[in-house]
Amino acid sequence: MKKRKKKKLWSKQSTYKRKDGTKVVMDSTWEVEMAKRFDHLKIDWERSEDMKLTYYTEKGSKRNYIPDFYLPDHDTYVEVKGYWTDAARHKMNDVMLRNPVKIVIVESLEQIKKFTRRRLK
Repeated sequence: MKKRKKKKLWSKQSTYKRKDGTKVVMDSTWEVEMAKRFDHLKIDWERSEDMKLTYYTEKGSKRNYIPDFYLPDHDTYVEVKGYWTDAARHKMNDVMLRNPVKIVIVESLEQIKKFTRRRLK
């Protein structure tokens, strides 16, 4: 069986140190900024490779989407998306179509800086 090569990230992987000292690997510096914003707003967040939502690619292959953040107190997923490709647009549309969950998409550093609890309502 052929092993699939892991895709290269578009952005710089970073480590975020939570207030309790736990280190969390993030896929981008924007995700680090989002984590800082959640902590500043005292919004509890989780991040785990175990959080998976099913979607289908444009070619019909079944895949798993791993959200950037889950906010348990708001039962909401947050995706930090700085660069959109056609495949990424399709993926997010299919994820939202197939999974009855709330997903908030943040698309810029400006949106991260201005993020408030109202976005979660």
